[in-house]
Amino acid sequence: MLLNLHKKKWTDGLTMRQFDAHSKTNEQTLQEMSNLAIKYNNALQEDGDAQPEKLAIANVGRADAKKHLEEHVYDMMSSNIAQTLGTVLDTVAF
Repeated sequence: MLLNLHKKKWTDGLTMRQFDAHSKTNEQTLQEMSNLAIKYNNALQEDGDAQPEKLAIANVGRADAKKHLEEHVYDMMSSNIAQTLGTVLDTVAF
């Protein structure tokens, strides 16, 4: 019985965040994505004609801008889709 204490319910996905907090999060994520896009472009320019072995050694310890950019895009899209669907359901239901 205690295992079900903090278990998510099916309605947890339909809860909406405050619009102010959601828009602030979107702005911060867009700013981070802009910085990551610049870093990724610079990395592509630097690594243009380098050999794969040298690239693997040169990129050790660096943050992968492409990977972080993809994660931000996925998180932002999923939160915006959930927020929009919640808004539509609230509008139709109430």
